[in-house]
Amino acid sequence: MAEPSTTRPGRAPACGPAASPRRTSVPVLRTVSPEQRGAVWWLGWLVPMVAAHRLCTPTRRDRVVDPVMDRVLFWRTALGLLLTVGAWLAFGLIPPREIPGQFEQSFAYGFSAVQLVFYVAWFMVAMTPRGYRRAAAARWRGPVLAFVLTFTAFVVFRQTGLSAWPPHSPWSAACGLWLSMFGGYGGFLLIVNGARTADINDGLPAVLPVFSVLAFALPSLGDPMYDKVSMPVRLLLGLTGPVTLALLTRWQLRRLRTLHGVRLSDMWRRA
Repeated sequence: MAEPSTTRPGRAPACGPAASPRRTSVPVLRTVSPEQRGAVWWLGWLVPMVAAHRLCTPTRRDRVVDPVMDRVLFWRTALGLLLTVGAWLAFGLIPPREIPGQFEQSFAYGFSAVQLVFYVAWFMVAMTPRGYRRAAAARWRGPVLAFVLTFTAFVVFRQTGLSAWPPHSPWSAACGLWLSMFGGYGGFLLIVNGARTADINDGLPAVLPVFSVLAFALPSLGDPMYDKVSMPVRLLLGLTGPVTLALLTRWQLRRLRTLHGVRLSDMWRRA
């Protein structure tokens, strides 16, 4: 049986052998209708990785899920982390025992960038036409809930006794482990997905990370940590991430436009 068409109304479908089909559901932990939610589905909320995935990934049914872009983003992120850690160790910039703390600091900067995304989002919602304003704001209920819960878990884990080790009790150990996994994985998903902005427009998650990376990559060029290396090496370490991310963003936007007919100018047309 042929699959139903998921092309947007009023837009011609992509043609040619390079056109990839539009997926209507997330391949992993896909959305389940209320009628299919049994006891196993509800028990899934007790698993931190499952709960974070359900809250922090976009849920719009007709959003673009491009396996090629997903693989490129994954390997770009993995390679970037490996090269960053390798550069730190090769140039003696950070002792190995301080690497987890450095990643935790970068994770906090990422949350600050996500907060900036929400400020911009509320401004854009306020600027939408009156008839579209309620629908546009409703798109952000899920992202706001995901951010609040993930940030709360992150703060509670850092500011309370749950982060002390060894824990005072098995209950504290279980809560600390749950919060760390939920907050870490949920925060990572929020940053990667541009605070779930794919619920509004598929092109926004490709654009927003560029600004968030520039926000803390450029100031790091003046970090005393890099005083041990020459200026060319400092520029190489500080600008490789933003430049490669900008090139990847250009590729993503072109792929979305040519294969799926998605443009940033169509951002509020869904509302």
